[in-house]
Amino acid sequence: MRTSHGRVRRAISAVATGRPVVVLDDVEAQGYLVFAADAATPELLTFTVRHTSGYVRVALPGSECERLNLPPVCHQDGEPFGTATHRVSVDFRETGTGISSIDRARTIAALAAPDATAADFRRPGHVIPVQAGRRGVLGTAPGAAEAAVDLARLGMRRPAGVLCEIVSQRNPAAMADFDELASFAEHHRLPFVSIAEIATYRRRTEPQAVRLAETALPTVAGTFRVVGFRDTGDGCEHLAMIADSADADAPMPLHIHIECLSGDVFGSLACRCGAELADAVAAMRATGTGMIIYLRPSAPRACGLLTSTAAPDLLSETVAWILRDLGVYTVRLSDDAPELGLLMFGAIREHGLHVESAASVWSAVG
Repeated sequence: MRTSHGRVRRAISAVATGRPVVVLDDVEAQGYLVFAADAATPELLTFTVRHTSGYVRVALPGSECERLNLPPVCHQDGEPFGTATHRVSVDFRETGTGISSIDRARTIAALAAPDATAADFRRPGHVIPVQAGRRGVLGTAPGAAEAAVDLARLGMRRPAGVLCEIVSQRNPAAMADFDELASFAEHHRLPFVSIAEIATYRRRTEPQAVRLAETALPTVAGTFRVVGFRDTGDGCEHLAMIADSADADAPMPLHIHIECLSGDVFGSLACRCGAELADAVAAMRATGTGMIIYLRPSAPRACGLLTSTAAPDLLSETVAWILRDLGVYTVRLSDDAPELGLLMFGAIREHGLHVESAASVWSAVG
């Protein structure tokens, strides 16, 4: 993990200083040359066109696409062309034909300029803007556009990034494969990083849950301290219920529970969710110590009837940030956990949290 984070940090540093990086799309199995749009120069564009498909795009946040009046590219029947992320191509008005490296560099830099206006561009042109997803690489099905904007933002540049597919040297009619991308990056001394690595880096360095409120909650099992959190990604709200007498110096007994409406509320016998939650509360009452983290993901599993699409490694990031916010760095997990919990807590350990128990609890598997 440290090696992965090091690669991301090197890529961020390169983009911050106006240099290009090689970004691997793990899903499409192809690579892109990426750099900050506000760092575009004729030399950088010449290098880009020489080693890529030449289909130069500038990834922008949706708000910038709207501000610059860059409508989606559509067929005559109104359906988006390929993907709704592609916007009408443009040239900067102060350029010549718009096709040269000098002209395209000026157009790209203008698209990234904070004071640019829609009137500054001719349509159509030779540079293709694409809209990046709002959450960047942490969103659904992220691609090179999201990686380009994220790297520019992380490098403290304007949130606009240039991207273009790197072409195979062995077969110029195809895109470069992984080995060629690695060789290309090494030959040109460029950082080489994957979209998945950027996503992991952001989850580990940017809070995935923020504290909203705290109160004392009276229950049939006693009064507990309850802290509410909001997921910074999907806006879902989670709860941490803590026994007030918990010893800050001792490992915190921890129970993780995923919301299951049918089991938690209606007492469904088709799963053990409700019973396991009740057992966890009873254990806190009996021992006077412990914590329950109640996760409420946006995935359909919350109703207790459908299979969840919420990945345990992503939920583990939320749990880790909740524990860090509460100042809990050593936990002792319940022993009634299925294997899925072990997978989740493997990722939690990457946050520097110590897990004492060999087993964990994952209550919403039923």
